[in-house]
Amino acid sequence: MELFDPSRDPRADLAAARAKAAVDGKDILVALGARWCPDCTAFENWTHDPAVAELLERNYHLVTVSVGTERGQRGDNSDVDADLNHPIAGGIPALSVLNPQGKIRFDSADGEFAQARRMKPGDLIAFLDAG
Repeated sequence: MELFDPSRDPRADLAAARAKAAVDGKDILVALGARWCPDCTAFENWTHDPAVAELLERNYHLVTVSVGTERGQRGDNSDVDADLNHPIAGGIPALSVLNPQGKIRFDSADGEFAQARRMKPGDLIAFLDAG
């Protein structure tokens, strides 16, 4: 699956994740980003790291939301960003962790991952563990 796919319907993806979470009790990790963004590509690469993949599989339903199809554009799916208290204001990729009912637990509104290309998969694990 390609992350940050602009053809996906994030509302439908979030609804599906909430339905699954209602059954298994996992949290929902929402990642907002874009295909053109090198930091978002770094995040996508992290999801293939064995430790990250195992953590995501065990504890989360991952939903990715495309927020722009062209470099510098951040208008797509702005309603989803607004519903999550605008985590992309700090840069992308922006992450929000929701409980199984869809309420925000914590997020990266301070731009923690806006320089993801200079970070390691362990930084994502630490962020999720600290939340």
